[in-house]
Amino acid sequence: MKTESIERRIQTGWRCLFLLLALCVLAACVKRVGDVNDDATKVAVETEKVPDEKVEASPNACDVVKRPTSTQEALGLLRSSRQLRLTLRVEPKPETLPFCELFFPLNSEEGLQSSSRIDLKSQGLTSWTALAGPVQRSLEYALNMPQDQPALLQPGMSLKWAQVVRSLEEFLDLLPYLDEQPELLANRFVWYGMSQKPLMTGYYTPEIEASLTRRPGYDFPIYGVPSDLRFGMVRGHEQFYRLDRGRVLPYYDRGDVDVRKVLAGRKLEIAWAKDPLDVFYMQVEGCGRLRLPDGTARNVLYGAKNGHGFRSLGRILHAKGLLPKGRLSKNHVKKYFSKHPKDMFKLMAENRSYVFFRLEDSPPEGTIGKPLTPMVSLATDRKLLPLGSVLAFEADIPHAKNGRPVGKRRVTGIGLAQDTGTAIKGPRLDYYIGEGNEVEPVANNIMTKATVYLLISKEALING
Repeated sequence: MKTESIERRIQTGWRCLFLLLALCVLAACVKRVGDVNDDATKVAVETEKVPDEKVEASPNACDVVKRPTSTQEALGLLRSSRQLRLTLRVEPKPETLPFCELFFPLNSEEGLQSSSRIDLKSQGLTSWTALAGPVQRSLEYALNMPQDQPALLQPGMSLKWAQVVRSLEEFLDLLPYLDEQPELLANRFVWYGMSQKPLMTGYYTPEIEASLTRRPGYDFPIYGVPSDLRFGMVRGHEQFYRLDRGRVLPYYDRGDVDVRKVLAGRKLEIAWAKDPLDVFYMQVEGCGRLRLPDGTARNVLYGAKNGHGFRSLGRILHAKGLLPKGRLSKNHVKKYFSKHPKDMFKLMAENRSYVFFRLEDSPPEGTIGKPLTPMVSLATDRKLLPLGSVLAFEADIPHAKNGRPVGKRRVTGIGLAQDTGTAIKGPRLDYYIGEGNEVEPVANNIMTKATVYLLISKEALING
């Protein structure tokens, strides 16, 4: 009995010892969790007590500035200036980024080299903050798009509108710092180069002589949008059309409007021009400024189009042997028709496309429904470069002197995809140069291959 009692006491002692050790381990764990929570609470409190208007921290103060060489270096704290909170993230590596045949991501060194070449002065801008207004307009457009739907959808690569929005927000937040720290664009964005260099042309807002009422010398109508012009799905394709006794028909082409005058008498004229060629080329640009007889001006903006394919008038004349190659500009076309006025409407009608306008006091707008910014706004193919997106580009454009192009100069800057065009399909860009006939020599003589990068926020790519 005594032996059994001793054994029971020994067993009880071991149980007590194990229980005591377990309690010690548990207490240590609880203390550790409490310390972590206290530290987290301290960070949160210190962050939240800073008022919005007093935050002046550099945007890369908690970010990764150089390419990480270890797992520890790859972890960075990203400070959100909009939400005043600290979040832990991993900087993505190029090999993990989405890509397709149309785009390829630059590595960190290549991105830094590209960002260092940007010269805003080549665009006529004095500071990065001058881009705030145009970027805000792109952001307003992107915010109105369905955020979970694709803004870009290509085999192997897609971007949602939410990612375009986040990229614009981050770009907007960085603007105050980029004059001193342009490398932030490489640190915070993935630079997607276009595998095929796009062809860049230029456009502008022309000024033409016109009257709001018909009077001697002002005989050529500028039409508003007809009420019977419709747009929708026809046989599986979106197109402009009209209905005739229940039948779906293509809308009237240029020959119908200018030669057969099918729209005359319907009170669609919003103004009358002196020169029909001015109206033709204003349709090519998609907008214009009317210089009225009393010296005042009114703007006409794009209203709609008839949906027919576009053909360059210079190329039409060249195809018929009427103008030699290399002399197909607007000035050469005008000189030809000054000698052959009877052929003008017949030859213009071979470009079946027709644009209708609306009379406005607001400045020229892009497809995003916002004013265009000279030397910043670009017309793109929205299937390739999403509307609203931030682009970096390099291109050689003409100098102009005394109304004539003289030599070339390089523009290395930031563009915004804010417009589209009938002829802008695939790897194509149309660069908006500005308003008035003084910029025409530059706009009409841009014909060059451009280097273009689509800039997407790394955070947007990580978080989807």
